[in-house]
Formats: sequence, structure tokens, C-alpha cells
Amino acid sequence: MRLNIAAKIGLGFGLVTVAVIVNGILTSNALQRMQKVIEITTNVYTPSRDLVNKLGAEISDSRMLVKSWVYIDKISDTQDKRKLKSLHTVEYPALRDTLNALSMLWNNDEISDFFKGDSSKGILDPEQQRKLLDDIEASISDTLFKQHQYIMDQLSTFESYDDPLVVFEVTPMTEEGGDVMLATQRILDKIEILRRSQDAIISSGRATMITQLGNFRRFIFIMLIILALVSIVAGVLTLNSLANPINRTKNILLEMGKGILPKDKLKEGNDEIGQMSKALNLVVQGLKNISDFTVEIGKGNFDTQFKPLSEEDTLGQSLLEMREELKKAKDEEEKRQEEIQQRNWSSQGVALFSDILRKNNDNLENLTYEIISNMVRYTNSNQGGIFIVNDNDREHIYLEMKACYAFDRQKFLHKQIEVGEGLVGRCYQEQEKIFLTDIPDDYIKITSGLGDDNPKCLLLIPLAYNDNIYGIMEIASFTAYKDYEIEFIERIGESIAATISSVKSSIQTTLLLEQSQQQAEEMSSQEEEMRQNMEELRATQEQSARREEELSREVEALRKQLEAAKTS
Repeated sequence: MRLNIAAKIGLGFGLVTVAVIVNGILTSNALQRMQKVIEITTNVYTPSRDLVNKLGAEISDSRMLVKSWVYIDKISDTQDKRKLKSLHTVEYPALRDTLNALSMLWNNDEISDFFKGDSSKGILDPEQQRKLLDDIEASISDTLFKQHQYIMDQLSTFESYDDPLVVFEVTPMTEEGGDVMLATQRILDKIEILRRSQDAIISSGRATMITQLGNFRRFIFIMLIILALVSIVAGVLTLNSLANPINRTKNILLEMGKGILPKDKLKEGNDEIGQMSKALNLVVQGLKNISDFTVEIGKGNFDTQFKPLSEEDTLGQSLLEMREELKKAKDEEEKRQEEIQQRNWSSQGVALFSDILRKNNDNLENLTYEIISNMVRYTNSNQGGIFIVNDNDREHIYLEMKACYAFDRQKFLHKQIEVGEGLVGRCYQEQEKIFLTDIPDDYIKITSGLGDDNPKCLLLIPLAYNDNIYGIMEIASFTAYKDYEIEFIERIGESIAATISSVKSSIQTTLLLEQSQQQAEEMSSQEEEMRQNMEELRATQEQSARREEELSREVEALRKQLEAAKTS
């Protein structure tokens, strides 16, 4: 056979593939047939058999219950009477409907292919089973239950049990050989025939499955032998086809083992030897790539691209790992330098704001302006504002803008924000920072009030000290703040809050001192006025005393004149 290696291998694998496909088809058919038998047995005949058994149990129970109705339960409502009524109205109708639904499947064509009537095995054909079931249901509904109902109607009250005519008429029906007993037994006999047929069908299905399983085992054994023979033939053909090409390639590989690489590419063809030549060319090219790669790594070019020959290329993978380790070391050094720069930036910022807080701790307006202007500049923000809590009126606490700085200049804005209003009010109410990086174009105009431009990043920090909020610092930028910047701002916020607390306390103390001095001056003025009033009152009293003395003298003179006149 003048076939190349690929054709021979293809032929061998083709034979194996055909055998596997045939095996799969035959196996699938056998399994499908067994599965169909299992499904029919499990889903149709086993439930049918169980329902038939349950029907027989209910009919047997009805025989006992109707006797209990006649001979024992003279009370109008007992458990056995309720059970008999439930059997008539609920249990039997439900069982009948379910059994009728399953019996519709007995005439299914697929079922008929597997289970056919066999009188020698006690198996009725589907039509006979259905007819027998209809006969059983008709006997129950038209005969047995009508007799039950007649007895229940006759013995429906306590007095009816004492009526000799009723007892004489009803009692024989439930005695051995009576109409009810005979009808019940006939129905139970038919049910037994149907149950045996169902059992026989289930047994036949199991036997069919056992037979098919045995055939399936033999089939699998035969197919394994065929597959083994085909595999052996294909293996022999493949080995013979590969021996000579491998020997021709061996010498080339031995030379390469000494480190001698061909200067020119080997000729590549479409056959197997050509494919091996192509592989050797790839190996040579890979070795050259490794040499170039190591030179670039030595120069520090860690982004130089290199592709191993395969995932199992140990040398290539090791070189990539070396590059990643060197690159990782370089990145870690850059990260360390960046962390040092961040720490220096934070330390310088702490020193800057510590100096600002120390120099401006006597004037709240100057303090807030210096804080926000330096914070905007130091964090490369474009605008910011500080809102101070005004709690002079404990019944009406609000936040008042004390300083605003935007675009490298001071802004004179006066804003009063209620608690819970906007982002500032919400930040005060929740006592948590708010950091937004996705802000609509008109959102900051509505909520922050920091200007007319539209920053893309907004940060609100509560100025808290000793669990008290003294204000809100709000800054905005066109670029998102980094984590270390936010941490620095929060850290500075605590110091700002402490200073604001001190300044507000100082202002309050100064205000109280001024009020005290004013009250002292007012009291001194009142004392001087009282002293002057006392002196005026004393002068008035002295004048009154002199006037009284003069009047007394005048009165005395007049008295003397009157006496002299009387004497003369």
C-alpha cells in the first residue's frame, strides 16, 4: 500500500472510529429499549398496580364500614360513618380518576410493543384490562355504592335502628351471602384478576430487562474484541510507517545535541519528514530568540516580548519567570519610592497645616480661609469650602459657610445649609465622609455650591473631635483623590476640628467676658446714678426741713399775734 503515514494512521483510526460509532449506535438502541421498558414499568404499570391494590383495600374497608354502620354505630355521626361517607365522596372518586388517567396509557402503541396479552402468564391485553376496569367501576358505582347508600339512608337516625321493619330489611343485606357481601366479593374477585395481570406485566418487564441486559453484555464483549483487533492492526501499521523517518532524523538531532545549529533552514515539505524539519527549524529559531531575549534582559529592558516554544518549554518558562522576578523587584522598588514620596507628602502637609492651625487660632474666618485655600492648593484641587456648625440656637442648628476657595482665589459666598440638606447636610447628619467620582454635569451646582464649574470628583469630610461634629470640609477636583490623600485629609480634619473647637470656645469665652465687663460697667453707672439721686434726695430733705422750720416760726409768730390781738 503506497500510503503516507498520515493516510495509514487515518485508515487505522477510521476503522476504530467506525467500530466505535457502530458500537455506540447499537449500544444506544439497546439502552434506549431497556430505558423504555423501565419507564413503562415505573411510570405506568407499577403505579397502576399500586392503585388497583389501593382500590381493593378501599372496597374491603367498605365491607367492614357498612357492617359497622348497621350493627355497631347507632350514633348519627361516628368516625366509621364519616370514613364511609368520605370513601364514597372523596377517596374513591379521586382514586378512580387517577386510575382512569393511567389506564388511558395501557392502549399506547409503544406499550403494546413491549407488553402483549398472554393468557398463559395471566396477562390480559390492554383492551381486556380496560374493559375489566370499566366493569369494576360500573359494579362499584351502579351496584355496591347504591346498596351502601340505601343502607345509610335507612339507618340515618337513632330511631331508625329501633324500627323492626328497617332492621328486618337492611340486616340481611350485610350478612354473609347478603346482596352487599356478594357484590363486594364479586368486585374484589375482578380487582384480583386485574391486579394479577398488572403483576404479571411488571414481572414480564423485569424479565425482558434481564434478557436484554444479558444480550447487551455479550454485545459489549464482542465489540471489545473487534476494537482490540482494529487497534492492534492500526498500531502495527503506524509503527512501521514511523521507523524510517525517525532514523533519518536521528543524525540531525545528535548534531544539535552538541550545540551545532544549522545556519540555513531545513527544507520543509508537506509530508511527515517535512513537518519534522519544520519543528527543527522552530527549535533553532527558539534558541536564537532565547539568546536575543537574555541580551535585552541584561540591558534592563524587562518589557521585551518572548514566546516559549510551548507550555512545557522549561528553559523558556524559566526565562519568563526570571523576567517577571526582575520586573517585580523593579516595581517593588518603584512602589517603595512612591510610598516614601507619599509619606513625605503627608508629613509635609501635617507640618504645613499644624503651622496654619497654630498661627490662626484666634479668628475663625481667617482660620477657615487659610485652611481651605491651602488644602485646595496642596491637594491640587480646584475648589473647596468649609461649613461650620452654628448651634447658638439649640432649637435650630444649621451649617454656615465660613470660607470658600476656587480657582486660586477667594470666593465670598454666604450659604446656610440645614441639617440633612444636600450633600453637606447629609454628611453632617451621617457623620461619615462622602466620596463621589461619578458626578453628573449639573449635580455639583445643585448640591455643593462651590462654583460654576463641574468637577468630576467630590470629597466631603466631617470635622469631628471628641465625637462632636464642628463642621464639614468639602473639596472638589477634576481628578480622583488617591487613598493616601483621603487618609491625609481625614487626619488633618481631626486637627482642624480640635482647633475650631478651641477657637469657638475662645470666642465664647471672650464674648462672655465682654458681656460681664459690660454688665459691670452698667452696674457702676447705676450705682453713680443712685448716689446722685441720694444726694439730691438728701438736699431735698434738708430744704424741706428748713422750710418746715420757717413755717413753724411763721406759725408761732402768727399765734403770738393772735394772742396779742385777743389781749388788747
